[in-house]
Amino acid sequence: MMNLSVFGSRLRSQRLLSASFLVALLAGCAQQAPVTQTDWQTHQYSLNQLKQYQAKGKLGYKSPELRFGANLLWQTTPEKDQLLLTNFLGSTLLKLEASAQGATLIDNQGKRHSSKDAASLVKGLTGIALPIEQMRDWLIGLPTAADTFQLNEQNTVSYLAKTIGNQTWEMEYQSYDHSHYPALPKKMILSQDQQRITLIIHSWTTK
Repeated sequence: MMNLSVFGSRLRSQRLLSASFLVALLAGCAQQAPVTQTDWQTHQYSLNQLKQYQAKGKLGYKSPELRFGANLLWQTTPEKDQLLLTNFLGSTLLKLEASAQGATLIDNQGKRHSSKDAASLVKGLTGIALPIEQMRDWLIGLPTAADTFQLNEQNTVSYLAKTIGNQTWEMEYQSYDHSHYPALPKKMILSQDQQRITLIIHSWTTK
C-alpha cells in the first residue's frame, strides 16, 4: 500500500498554501460571464457530443483521516480517462489511466500499479474512494446512471446522487462556466459518507 504517512505529510505541509490559493481563486470568481437560460434536453444533447475534453483546476480533499489540496488535470477521450494530481510545486501525487481494459496508477514514489478496476486501485493504494467510471460524465454535468438528479433555474444539473455498491455518492454543482458552450461546471462538491471532495475547474478544453 502507498506510504500514506509520507503522502499525507507532504500534502499537509501545503495546507496553508492550498487555503490561500483557494481564497484567491474564489475571490476571482466574482467576475463571471452572464448566466443564460438553456433547455435541458438541448443541453443534455450537447454534453453527450463531448467525446473528448480536458479539465484543469484544483481539488480539495477532506476526510477524518486526511486533508490535502492539489492541482487537478482530468482528460477524457473515447478510449480512456486520465487523472493527474500534482502538488503546488508540480510534483506528481497520483497519475491514473483507466480504460475498458483496466487501470494503471503511478504513485507519489513513482511506482506503477495495475488493476482491472480503477476505483478499487485508487482506494487500495491511497485510501481515497472515487467513482472513477462515473466521473467522465459527472464532471461535465451529465447525470449518467444517477439514481436521482435535480436541475437549477438555468436547466443545468444542480445535484445528483447514486449508490454504488454500499456507497452513496452525492454531487452538488455550485456554479457553471457560462462563457463556454455548452455551459460546464465550475465548482462542484462530491461527497460520500465523511469524505468530501471540492473540485474547482478554471479551464475547459473540448472537442
